Amino acid sequence: MSFRNWATAYFHYLTGSGPHRCWDCPALALLSGASWLYRKGVLAKYHSIASHPERQEHVPAVVISLGNITVGGTGKTPTACMLARRLQAQGWRVALLNRGYRSQREQGGAAVMSDGQHVLLTAEEGGDEACLMARSLPGVPVLVGRHRAAGGRLAVERFGTQVLLLDDGFQHWQLYRDLDIVLVDGTNPFGNGHVLPRGILREPLEQLARAGAFIITKRDQISQDRADAIVRQLRQYNRQAPVAMAIHKPSRCLSFAAWHEGRSDGAGELRPDGQPVLAVSALGNPASFERTLSDAGFTVTGAIRYEDHHQYSRDDIRQMADQAAAAGCPLVTTEKDAVKLPASLIHEYDLPLYVLSITIEIVEGQETIDTILQAVLEDKL
Repeated sequence: MSFRNWATAYFHYLTGSGPHRCWDCPALALLSGASWLYRKGVLAKYHSIASHPERQEHVPAVVISLGNITVGGTGKTPTACMLARRLQAQGWRVALLNRGYRSQREQGGAAVMSDGQHVLLTAEEGGDEACLMARSLPGVPVLVGRHRAAGGRLAVERFGTQVLLLDDGFQHWQLYRDLDIVLVDGTNPFGNGHVLPRGILREPLEQLARAGAFIITKRDQISQDRADAIVRQLRQYNRQAPVAMAIHKPSRCLSFAAWHEGRSDGAGELRPDGQPVLAVSALGNPASFERTLSDAGFTVTGAIRYEDHHQYSRDDIRQMADQAAAAGCPLVTTEKDAVKLPASLIHEYDLPLYVLSITIEIVEGQETIDTILQAVLEDKL
């Protein structure tokens, strides 16, 4: 194991909720001190805007934020796509605003990833999550950039947008929003209860009071008692916001070539039926993806994990090919990873790679979420 991989693994161990050893105390003390400073800083930043509402920027559209209070994957991207489709089906003109992680093409604080008809930027140029949204949402413009208000104004001016979905926006206080929907990972809702870097919280749990609604994701991966316990914990900080439950639902598993070409005729589809596979991902919570594969009917014989937002290189593709050959089974990755994988290298190495498409389905509380959305839309439009 390289030093970088060892350091990453050790950090995850330190910030986990499991028991620690006595010789971890100096590192834990250092992280706790940094966590105290981080907590002070993030609260100071929030209150500097909360106490001066005139500092928030407004755009002439309904702004609905989707976010979380932790780092790591809670399912924001598929949830944003699900909500965009529902609102679009109801006749609203919708656009998505994404931070554009590692975006290289934004100008003036924003760039158009997709105009709703064509994907205009690559994953490298506009960010992997934004690229996935653009591919998944025909008819819905996707804009990227650090300056969300600039992206919102551009969406309204260029596309006549009525509803802006602010992806990963719970901590983006500079832009006024009409509704904050907070996603909670059912398998790891709040980590060890500490803020970064001692834990995985982006801000103290008390800030959950700002949420207008909660969606607990991965409901199918936790027990009823666990789900009830999460709801009770949410109610300690927010007694009003409704709580819905959602699951990650696999829709299909296509060969990379068929997925890349956008084919929907069933060609190149990999059927589960106990099929052995190697899971490949660069996610905040890779174990959840591997669990989803198993629940879908695949036999996960091993996993190749990279850091979240990892950019795949030629060496990575070569190593994947070697491990697939050694295991004698295909590789399966996520759509979020697939948009970053270079098609030319996949073809060059004849990589037996498949892409699992995931959708979010609300299994409890859909009517309540619809009621809140309708109230917000009717109040402003």
